[in-house]
Amino acid sequence: MAATSHVFTADLRPPKLSHSAMEMGRVFLEMGSSAMLAPLFKTLPRGDGHSIMTIPGFMGADGSTSQLRKFLNRRGYNAIPWGLGRNKSESQGEGLETFLAHRADTEKLIAQRIEKEFEVSGRKVTLIGWSLGGLYAVALAHQYPHMIRQVITLGTPFGDPRGTALYSVMDRVYDNAEPVDEESLARWVAHTYRGGELRVPVLALHSETDGIVGSGIAKCEGDPRYVTNMAVMASHVGFPFNPLVFAVIANHLVSREKRWAICGSAMLKPFVHLS
Repeated sequence: MAATSHVFTADLRPPKLSHSAMEMGRVFLEMGSSAMLAPLFKTLPRGDGHSIMTIPGFMGADGSTSQLRKFLNRRGYNAIPWGLGRNKSESQGEGLETFLAHRADTEKLIAQRIEKEFEVSGRKVTLIGWSLGGLYAVALAHQYPHMIRQVITLGTPFGDPRGTALYSVMDRVYDNAEPVDEESLARWVAHTYRGGELRVPVLALHSETDGIVGSGIAKCEGDPRYVTNMAVMASHVGFPFNPLVFAVIANHLVSREKRWAICGSAMLKPFVHLS
């Protein structure tokens, strides 16, 4: 798919400074709220045992998604790590194009692991990608639909990276010499959607109070028959620790007839909405 086929959203506002400043404090609150929602977790639909691979965000490793995997395993799934170490590029200071090449190489490595799991289990694999990990997951869903059951993304910056709080930092890390041009940014966005039309279900969770990724770039493009964008109450760093997010994920992993109606618990409705 050509880069020009994806038009940048007009809303490139980065997150509010107050949301960014509160990120770390909110994470501890999210992690500590699991006890309050424990009774709710017991009513969540049980899984069918298929494999779910978690893909960490930028600079994250498998430890950052370990709590999510523990939750999924308790719900009856086979949750597995991506197993590729820290999600970062060794090619610092060489520009966004170099990082794009690294991104493509990383996706090939993930695809090899998906293929191995697919062959061993005989079943398609679900991918859950946090932030940058979500870009990998959706790109892979376009390219390998025969091996991927569905994708869930957590706070993923699908649009122009200028809508993130980290853009200026990334710019300094990966392109010290010159600012990234519009054409490079367009290729960055289009990379996620290459490989044909999306025919794998995608649930893209985003938050209006995300302190890292602006809500204007946090929605996945695609046929609404396959792509659902849902807003939840979460910090960016807290996505893989947030019990509300866990509940939404567990509800979405099962077939439609087994789901709660729109995460149907009255306890969740104030914190979740489709957008």
